[in-house]
Amino acid sequence: MARFTRVVLFVATMLEFFQAIVLLVLFACAYPDRFRTLLWRAGGAKGWNSDPHMRVYYYANYREPPPIPTIWDESTTQCNLCIAVVTVIIWIIRWNVNRLSGRGLDLYATLTTNGLYDILLIALWTYSAAVQSAGDFSDKDHLSLKPWYLQRSCGEAYKQTESACAMGKASYGMSVFTAVWFSFRLLSTCMYRAYLHGMDEKEK
Repeated sequence: MARFTRVVLFVATMLEFFQAIVLLVLFACAYPDRFRTLLWRAGGAKGWNSDPHMRVYYYANYREPPPIPTIWDESTTQCNLCIAVVTVIIWIIRWNVNRLSGRGLDLYATLTTNGLYDILLIALWTYSAAVQSAGDFSDKDHLSLKPWYLQRSCGEAYKQTESACAMGKASYGMSVFTAVWFSFRLLSTCMYRAYLHGMDEKEK
């Protein structure tokens, strides 16, 4: 049973490697501002969210513009990239922990460590998904509960924004999937940990 568990952990870890690389590529491609402002301007021109060009009007009239919505803020792009980098780092650590589990490291310790990593990754990717789906409420005449590219087809916007729109959808979709995946992984780990504890108690 222990051997089977290690095989499952190995397969899951390899799948997570590809997952982590895809996430890193997606958010690295968007950094620092390859798509964000383009999508903001496209939505503003269509009236789907606030218009970044209006900020020039505020400055020209010596008025303080409203804060930049979280979804269009540079910190969001940086945060998502950092989370992707952390995911890769955790994958490297997890890989080494799982390797050591076959060389004398206690299975309980391995499961506990993996569970703690899962909790951290669930929190990070849930936050990332929430930020990526944040609304734009800076213009009362053009309120947006979610980014327009998550609510509309990419074909509804301009031709030059289609690739940016597709990347935005893919990034959000992968973030949600990753949060769900690690939630499932944590649940499986906890159930198996409880099963092992029950078997140990039964043998006493």
